[in-house]
Amino acid sequence: MRRRDFLATTAAAALAQTEPAPNIVFLIFDKCRTDALGAYGRKDVHTPNLDWIASTGVRFNNCFTPQALCGPARASILTGLYPHAHGLRRNVYPFRAGALNSNYPDPVVDPFRDSRFRLWENFPFYLHNAGYEAAHIGKWHLGPGNPGFFDTWKSFNSTLTHWIGEPHQSDYRPDVHTTQAIDFLERHAHRRFFLYLSFYAPHEPDDPPQQFREYYRGKNVEHEAYYASVSNLDWNVGRVLDTLRKRNLLDRTLLLVTTEHGRTWRDRPGTSEGLCVPYEEVSRIPLLMRCPGLLPAGAVWQSGVSLVDLMPTILEATRAVPTIRGGQIHGRSLLPDLRAGRDRWRGPILMQNIPQRGIDGSYYDERALRTERWKLILRKFDVRPEVRPGELYDLPADPEENRNLYGANRAAVRELAGALRLWGEEHQDQLSVELGRWAGS
Repeated sequence: MRRRDFLATTAAAALAQTEPAPNIVFLIFDKCRTDALGAYGRKDVHTPNLDWIASTGVRFNNCFTPQALCGPARASILTGLYPHAHGLRRNVYPFRAGALNSNYPDPVVDPFRDSRFRLWENFPFYLHNAGYEAAHIGKWHLGPGNPGFFDTWKSFNSTLTHWIGEPHQSDYRPDVHTTQAIDFLERHAHRRFFLYLSFYAPHEPDDPPQQFREYYRGKNVEHEAYYASVSNLDWNVGRVLDTLRKRNLLDRTLLLVTTEHGRTWRDRPGTSEGLCVPYEEVSRIPLLMRCPGLLPAGAVWQSGVSLVDLMPTILEATRAVPTIRGGQIHGRSLLPDLRAGRDRWRGPILMQNIPQRGIDGSYYDERALRTERWKLILRKFDVRPEVRPGELYDLPADPEENRNLYGANRAAVRELAGALRLWGEEHQDQLSVELGRWAGS
């Protein structure tokens, strides 16, 4: 780094430590692909407000979900832990058994009060205890009610329809949730606040208000209703931005926009609803951040990050706890590297999936290791795992992951398997250790 850049970065970091801690607005979509946002390069989608956040903040080009399933990913966002550590490996439904392998076969009433799960050390809890006025609005998918650290709670677990009543004859739920969020911002503009606004869209069924489909008329966009649903979310994000501008709060607020996983339109092995798999269209997800004075403006971040990194990043930005000691969580704050411009891959990114359906009738637990170039996918099957090879993809040469090189490049497999084993030892994930040893032998 040049001396001038170093001094500017140092001055910005010092300023960030003396200024008041920012407000937090965390916006999360459900099942949102990166190509649904114009900022990620697609020209036939309509997302001007999200694109503005990207152009004035940081756009992360290689953010990955730790597990491509709603509940586990959301638990990882809150805790900074990978799913094998917080324990929530399947979706929870409080009053009925899940119908898919990716749901618990028995009702899980409240994972925050269930000894199988480690969820209480989470960033909303810390922000609430630090004096932030905290609100959750929208889809929660971590149990039936407020775990106790949100002052405002207008939320549901999952599976509500997108329309309050008759489709196109009643209120559209994302619009309602945004109105509730705006009311919260207006009422608490005078104090520090944390808004967690969670939209269920663009999860199917995709049936947004008709005016948002007009952006796609004549463009011959496949899955038009899906992208129109994201355009509606973009409009609602614009309503939140306008409220913050009106209250002179926009530049004093850390904005984060992401999703828990993307979706695939392809018949990928292990999925029945377009999720729960490690392929790029599902595991690589949008992440935008904006906070002038704290983060660079107009940056495109290429190195790999994970949703587990959001918890320590938010806590460092707000100074809500004195420190997060090594070993407590798996994620790391992104602020030091962002401020210093150290845009390089620090190590592999891991994904831990349980499929919705089996391969040849056999279910499995999966580990996928992603580096700047490679993706290695290994699975422990219920039935005869020794006859099922893994997958290896050279992503610069094969971005759609069509050519499995597992049998053709054993040197790369052994190197990546060794990295997986070391990661498992460091993060106390026995399956990563086991699979790494098996594939590296």
